[in-house]
Amino acid sequence: AALEQLVLSSLRAGAPISLKQLEGSARPPPARAAVRVGTAVAQFEDAGPFSLLPVDLLVKVLENCYLPVKLTFAIEVCKGLRPLRFVADLWSVVRTSLQDAQRLGHHYETVDWITSRNLVRFAQWLPDADKVTELSLLISKGFAPDDVSATLALFPGVERLSLTGQGMNKKILTLMAKVQRPALRILDLDWGQVGAATVLAVLKTAPSLESLASHKLSGDILEGLAKLLREARQGGTPLLTRLRQTGRYAENVTPFAGVAAGALFPELQEFTISFALRGPSPPLPTAPLQGANLRRLHIYDMIYGFTASDASPHLSDASLACFIKTFVSGCPRLESLCLSHGRKYLSRGETLPRLPRLGKSFQATPLPRTLVMLELKEIVVAPSDFAGCELPALALVRLKHCKDEHGPDLQKDTIEELCMACPKLEPSGCVADEHRFEPKHSSKLQQARVCNYPAEHIGGLSLEGVLDALERGYTLY
Repeated sequence: AALEQLVLSSLRAGAPISLKQLEGSARPPPARAAVRVGTAVAQFEDAGPFSLLPVDLLVKVLENCYLPVKLTFAIEVCKGLRPLRFVADLWSVVRTSLQDAQRLGHHYETVDWITSRNLVRFAQWLPDADKVTELSLLISKGFAPDDVSATLALFPGVERLSLTGQGMNKKILTLMAKVQRPALRILDLDWGQVGAATVLAVLKTAPSLESLASHKLSGDILEGLAKLLREARQGGTPLLTRLRQTGRYAENVTPFAGVAAGALFPELQEFTISFALRGPSPPLPTAPLQGANLRRLHIYDMIYGFTASDASPHLSDASLACFIKTFVSGCPRLESLCLSHGRKYLSRGETLPRLPRLGKSFQATPLPRTLVMLELKEIVVAPSDFAGCELPALALVRLKHCKDEHGPDLQKDTIEELCMACPKLEPSGCVADEHRFEPKHSSKLQQARVCNYPAEHIGGLSLEGVLDALERGYTLY
């Protein structure tokens, strides 16, 4: 419209159009974009091409970038973008890690783009550090405990706190225990080689805790936490709804402690755990896990794989059936179930011991009708193992290494039988060792095939990304 107006004005006046006028009409000066900061208004000026972008769009893009990228834009790119420092939404979540927290090996990441001293300077640089709601610090070796403590003190309002990494030590935890955190709801904490008393002193500062994740849970920690949360509520029921072990080597958590967690935390909705059993017939609890409110039960390893070459840690078929009864029978509202047996780590020349068979475990312990997702790993399956199971809500199935190493692979046949028996289950929601296959004998499935599920951007069926995506209604296929 501006260019059209310029041409008409030139024709009426009979005057030529200069190059400067033409460029000005074709690309008018960028309008000042306003960012509301409290009661003040900061404006982007002289920010080059970024001045052409709507401010809310630029902020939304930067919200999904790593912290070094945000700081580069707010400090180094140009003076016109300096007001980004005062955009509270941009800094409501602070993460120092450059990796996905769900990534295997995240605990061993090293943060070298910022020092512990500069962490303190960054917290002081933020104008509204007290408005940060989520703080995730990956503490590398060499970080000074005093700097970590000073950084935490500058973020008093965090509701979600993650302190992980190899640099977490007793001194950091001791300093943390001196500061109350009544607003804290979600905690992901590593603590290295320290005693339960030191850890519980930290947990005592968060009386409103609803979620705990850690690399090294133990029975003592769980019992102590339940006691602290009851005392904080004057004897009321602890409100912990999520308990997650992030490490795969869980020698400090026994099945007895796992079963006790149900009674300690009656409101538990998500329970992720691993064990270190040594087969073939380890001692197991006689009473089941009481998970009246449990929706997600993910057991990523049952056995301890590092054993002598002449010993097998694998469970017997009867022990597996007893394990399933112990952990599944008392959870009537499960929506997501992952059962991973684990396997022995083999030295050169060793042969993998026989994996346990599912057999009639699900006939003896029926799966809840509410189940939406099922993942089995390193448990041998056959189509007859699911006979009689009524799973009207089942929509996702993943079988991984569930074949007999010395017999036929029946994973695909098992999936086909499940698809015919479960009204909501389609091959596109199933995977067996990442293989595609064509259904054999069902007109309903004649044109369908197993998609290579999960997709590349989804790490695994039982990970939070898939679960949260389903809850938000995203399409996975």
